[in-house]
Amino acid sequence: MKTIILHGSPHKNGNSATLAEYFLQGLGNHAVQHIYTNEMSIRPCQGCEKCFTHLENFCAVEDDMQQIYSAFIDADIIVFATPMYWGYMTAQMKAVMDRMEAITNHFKGKTFVVLITYRHHCESTVAFFKRICPYFEVDLHVLTCRTMDEREQDVPIASLPEKLREAHALGEILATNFPGM
Repeated sequence: MKTIILHGSPHKNGNSATLAEYFLQGLGNHAVQHIYTNEMSIRPCQGCEKCFTHLENFCAVEDDMQQIYSAFIDADIIVFATPMYWGYMTAQMKAVMDRMEAITNHFKGKTFVVLITYRHHCESTVAFFKRICPYFEVDLHVLTCRTMDEREQDVPIASLPEKLREAHALGEILATNFPGM
């Protein structure tokens, strides 16, 4: 089983990365590739639709997105780990998602794990994945974690052991139920 983690946060050791690590611990020992979107040069989608007409459904824009396409196509499980900024996934993750249009023919049969850390709202990103995954026949698993308390104080994810256990348990469930494991 091959897994890629698309990290949407500019912070390599932040809350969403910690949630992803607990998920991976539960998933067990197998091939994992970490992709840090903040360190990549990814241009926004140009809306040219060339991906529909040639290039074997790859984007005409030549940048670091080509690395993501290759990893995505080879992966069985794709983890989207992102904090929420202004009520939506980070700009880094959104740029990647927009450019995924070029390879939607490779979505079928994949497992998406969406790990979201947020302060106020996460519904828009959750709704996005819930809307697209059935259409593309993707197995979707979503775990959200609010990192702000009722007094509106930030809470480090390390002080939310129930969410870390939930991420670990999700990894265990997928490892147990994944075909070929």
